[in-house]
Amino acid sequence: MKFKKITLSQVFKVLLVLFTAAVLFSARVKSWVMMGLMALGFYNPHIPQIKPGEKLQSAPTLVVQTVDGKVLDLQQQKGKVVFINFWATWCPPCLAELPSINDLYLKVKDNPNIVFLSIDADNNLPKSSLFLKNKGYLFPVYSGNLTLPPAFYSGSIPTTLVIDKKGDVVFNHVDRANYADEKFEQYLISLSNQ
Repeated sequence: MKFKKITLSQVFKVLLVLFTAAVLFSARVKSWVMMGLMALGFYNPHIPQIKPGEKLQSAPTLVVQTVDGKVLDLQQQKGKVVFINFWATWCPPCLAELPSINDLYLKVKDNPNIVFLSIDADNNLPKSSLFLKNKGYLFPVYSGNLTLPPAFYSGSIPTTLVIDKKGDVVFNHVDRANYADEKFEQYLISLSNQ
């Protein structure tokens, strides 16, 4: 019996096909790839430059609660910078950005002028709370009625908003991003000092 010699090129082709299939059919593998790209500096959020006198949209009405019943009303957060992220446990781009959100949260959590609202878009708080706990993420998760104007939340996830101390939306980003980026951390801190 005669065996064909397997070339290195053939091995790489098979590995590439297997990797592509894994990325296409596994949310976990897809999120790992995105996390790797974020670590390399891809997906850093674009920080908007607001011009003096520019008219901004006021934050929407939003009331959410934690799994233990703690209620938070966005309208009562004026005077604080509010970081809001809409996500779901089944969303690969959401899963990819959660470590960076946790890192950002840990860096600014002691700042009394910054509030984090991680909002479970599926409205299944027990599941999302357990998911975050199992992953070791420490930021709080909320749920609530998400009937917001499309300018703020169109239903696409992940979506991230930043509300300034005056109650205006100063950042609105749809899609994944690396929020552990030092420039974004400084952006939040500078907003909280204004």
